[in-house]
Amino acid sequence: MAELLKLSAGHYSLELDPAELPVVASAIKELYGIPDVEDFGMAISYTFGGQSFTFQNDLDDPCLISSSTDGDRILEALLARLSRASPRS
Repeated sequence: MAELLKLSAGHYSLELDPAELPVVASAIKELYGIPDVEDFGMAISYTFGGQSFTFQNDLDDPCLISSSTDGDRILEALLARLSRASPRS
């Protein structure tokens, strides 16, 4: 289940289950349009909602990392969307 982790830099990382990736991609497109994507090999940069995020998926442990306060708010909105989309066990 998705969760926000506070990083030492003060911003957030949205930690995801691999099964949640399609829901996150759909929410990003619905809320912010199609993101701009740059692949750097070890990480991918996604830009949407006027903010840039780093996406990493090491060992099937995907996360979307913010580097700004506005980006933190976007990750909070995505987490809220995931919480509504995922039934509680």
